[in-house]
Amino acid sequence: MSYLPKRLAAAALAAAAGGALLVPASPATAAAPPAAARAATAAAARTAAAPPKNFRYDVYFPKYTHRGGHLTYTVKVRNKSAKGQHYMALTGDFSRAFRAVKVIAKPRSVKCSTKGRSVRCLVTSLDKGDSTTVKIRGWVVRRRGTAVAKFGAAVTSDRHVSLGALAKTVRGRVTAKSRVR
Repeated sequence: MSYLPKRLAAAALAAAAGGALLVPASPATAAAPPAAARAATAAAARTAAAPPKNFRYDVYFPKYTHRGGHLTYTVKVRNKSAKGQHYMALTGDFSRAFRAVKVIAKPRSVKCSTKGRSVRCLVTSLDKGDSTTVKIRGWVVRRRGTAVAKFGAAVTSDRHVSLGALAKTVRGRVTAKSRVR
């Protein structure tokens, strides 16, 4: 789901839940929560593993590349307001349009592994206000088409978490599409 539909869905849920909270409740309706509130609670439970609102990750990438060239993705992770130390798993899955993928720049606090066309990174020590940047380069095949990379993230405050376990909890993804000319 792209950014705009997510925002619209969140606004609709907030309006439904907020509207239900603003209406004075009679004793008969106070016992049973409204359907909109139940739907909002269920949606919140399904997206619990997604990065919280106080974390943000952005993916920067070029729109075009030449056949046989490369694409460099810059993933920037920010802890906007969460207190305490947090750990974030970044995952990247690259389509068949890529023949190789490699992490080319990262700080010491980031541990990355590459297997085939998949990249997993564990970002440690994200305190309040910290940001970290990881650069990933993918070499594309020698034919025209679209090169697609899907990035996801999950956050925890558990310091004994493994990268594999945290990467399995990734739900929301950002899709980066580039044309190969």
